[in-house]
Amino acid sequence: MKNYNLGIALVLIVFIMACGQRKNAIQSDVSHPSAALVDDFSNYKNSASTNINSVSISGNLMTLGISYSGGCEKHSFELLGSRLIQKSLPPKRGIILYHNSNGDSCRELVTEELIFDIRNLSYDKSEIILILEGYADPISYRAVD
Repeated sequence: MKNYNLGIALVLIVFIMACGQRKNAIQSDVSHPSAALVDDFSNYKNSASTNINSVSISGNLMTLGISYSGGCEKHSFELLGSRLIQKSLPPKRGIILYHNSNGDSCRELVTEELIFDIRNLSYDKSEIILILEGYADPISYRAVD
């Protein structure tokens, strides 16, 4: 009876570990939109209002916790960085979150998380400070291989 219980316990452990490994494999296969560099932000001044509630970086991925008014149409977002870099130590780059509401006139408060690959915002694999319009704190970033 002991061997039978031990066998069941081992099968369960292997099953649980395999499920955890599959979850990690799925997460690493997901692609995220990449931040883009632009010469000028003036083409993006018609961005719909967005509140940036939180920002975090893990590796080369930036997660933005946002909220906005809408709920009836599909909204799209782009993370854009200026090609120009402020010569400071560390250097600084201005970035914006462009929000296209697609004409949504609904007033529901929508909250969501956006994840962007930010490798394009890096600077020679050195630390760079990202200044996100509409977010109070500077964001330190160093690209990860």
